[in-house]
Amino acid sequence: MFSLGVFAQDGVQERAKKIADEMTMVMSLDDVLSEKVYIIQLKRFIDAQRIRKTYSEDKEQMRLELKKLYNRLWGKLKGVLGDERMELWKEHKRNI
Repeated sequence: MFSLGVFAQDGVQERAKKIADEMTMVMSLDDVLSEKVYIIQLKRFIDAQRIRKTYSEDKEQMRLELKKLYNRLWGKLKGVLGDERMELWKEHKRNI
């Protein structure tokens, strides 16, 4: 696995687990899918942290890079979970 220890102090693992757990509950995911979602979310938070640090002086570029990251996140999750589950997730997020 990649170097998670460096990022652990910033809470990325906890945030990734929280979202993965919520997605698991909402979509009734099995352990394998739940773990895949966790890894995708963890990478997202690590990448977002890196983007924020890299572009801390250029807020507009930071915003653009974070938007690209979110679009990739959605694509990765959709690839793992499928359209139907992603629609369920989108509906859940709209209602909270």
